[in-house]
Amino acid sequence: MSNPGTLSAALAFVPSWWQETADPTALDTLLAGWSRACGWRVCGFVWANEAGQTLVKTVQGTALALAAAPPEVPDALRRIRSGESSVTYSVPNSTGRVFAGVQLSGRPLGLVWAERVAGQPWTDADRAYLVLTAKTMERAPAVVAVMGSTLDSDKLFQRLGDTATIAGRMAHDFDNILTGIIGFSDLALPLLQPGSQAANWVADIGKVGQRGIVFTQQLHQLSRSGQVKPNPASLAAAIAKEETRLRPVAGSTVRVEKDLPAGLPLVALEAGSLQTVLGHLIENGIEACTQGGSVRVTARPVELSEPDARAFLGKATGGSYLLVTITDTGIGMKPEVRRRLFVEPFCTTKVRHRGLGLAIVYRTLCAHRGGIQIEVVPLPGTGTQVRVVLPLATAHPPAIAGITPAGHTATVGNKSATTVGG
Repeated sequence: MSNPGTLSAALAFVPSWWQETADPTALDTLLAGWSRACGWRVCGFVWANEAGQTLVKTVQGTALALAAAPPEVPDALRRIRSGESSVTYSVPNSTGRVFAGVQLSGRPLGLVWAERVAGQPWTDADRAYLVLTAKTMERAPAVVAVMGSTLDSDKLFQRLGDTATIAGRMAHDFDNILTGIIGFSDLALPLLQPGSQAANWVADIGKVGQRGIVFTQQLHQLSRSGQVKPNPASLAAAIAKEETRLRPVAGSTVRVEKDLPAGLPLVALEAGSLQTVLGHLIENGIEACTQGGSVRVTARPVELSEPDARAFLGKATGGSYLLVTITDTGIGMKPEVRRRLFVEPFCTTKVRHRGLGLAIVYRTLCAHRGGIQIEVVPLPGTGTQVRVVLPLATAHPPAIAGITPAGHTATVGNKSATTVGG
């Protein structure tokens, strides 16, 4: 592309990436056209999807070719995550293979790469063009059709903020109505013959009112979820409290297992909000295990680079975080549901739910500069894996009373679950 005419053709191809399409095969056509416009010897696109399978697209000249991912991919991913905009490797019969990162919001990092024929050395302008193409591909409908829809974190946060304002006002009004329903049913019940049909009906009215209160509590949680409360809190203590609350939900068939190393740092998220986030995610995992199974919670401190942080949907940036992973062995998530999550903020597949749980989790994490990923468990396993990053507080965690010591057994859902760490 050192030839001005070739560079001009390559730049003229850039708008082609923006053509609207929902056809996953459109990416193949675009890569072939891009290779023709740029005069690449070989080029391609590599990405690991949510099922742990690697997507490899390779174009030889102007035709799609069946080929394995270039051997430099792991090192190229590492170097681009560390901050390099492009990386170059020596390759026989060419002047080198150059990689640039393709980062869709809330998705793992992908790579676009190209080789030039021998005798056509790479220039700084060529490398800058490859980086420009990678940035363009991040918004390309053809790439989204393959990798799944994404939504701008800022726009989603604003949409949920507007909804939360309305939800708070509605919750207050419904609380007043439900309090009257429950109160009058409680007053009426003692006046009726115990066991009579009228008494049963009034008792049912009270139960329906109580279920309504649970729903309005979620509306209140959504309303308050955007409040920043960075008071330091212990992850282990929050999980312990949620375990107790969720024992009736887990029943006798679902185990909740923990792998929490001793001395985990505190997170900059007050205890109540932290419990709300963890509670919704663990409860989702328990409910996904319709035939029994387990929900495993692990945590470890991590240092995120900027590309790592962009792989999480939310407000995470480069820095120190606590990575919490919640994995269930349930029925898993269908691809069409995975694509709708967060794109449709109140998406739910549960009859009795309204999709508020993930909305509350997402808004709370955004307010505290955290992030979330939701992925399918790689084969041969089943289920769903949720990864959350929480910003660290500066203080060190105190000793947690009542947390099961390392190597001991905690009982959740009337079954034993080995607990590692405190």
